[in-house]
Amino acid sequence: MKRIARMATHVPVLTRAFDLSEGDVLEIGTGYFSTTLLDWLCAISGRKLVSYETDPRWYEKTKRMQSDYHDIIFVENWDAIPLDQKHWGLAFIDHAPHARRSVEIKRLKDKAEYIVAHDTEPRSEKLYGYPNIYSLFKYRFDDKRVEPWTSVLSNFHTLAKFKP
Repeated sequence: MKRIARMATHVPVLTRAFDLSEGDVLEIGTGYFSTTLLDWLCAISGRKLVSYETDPRWYEKTKRMQSDYHDIIFVENWDAIPLDQKHWGLAFIDHAPHARRSVEIKRLKDKAEYIVAHDTEPRSEKLYGYPNIYSLFKYRFDDKRVEPWTSVLSNFHTLAKFKP
């Protein structure tokens, strides 16, 4: 049970970011909690959700949620995702390999109103390359209540509404 709980520590922050954002939602890396949550939230709000996945096992688990409002796309290479071709209201970053997270965040720095990143606690952040991208953002909020941490990054909003 503890492992499952660690996989869901992003849920409160991701839900808050969704509520504060407008426009299309991007999910890079699918999962039991994030994909289901974002699918439900987009269904009731009428927003578009695009989920990308490179792991065939995760793609098989989540592709059943494909719908008119939710595109679930299997890609073999994260570089092939056309992240810079549109503006996103919210982007959730929780994919593998770990070092790719900072790459996708950098690609989205001026293309997403809110970027939510999972596993940002100090003992893990170097593994994900997060220290390399923090300076690219005007605003940062770290949810330190539970581990793994979840952080929100933005060049558009102060993130004051995330403060406890």
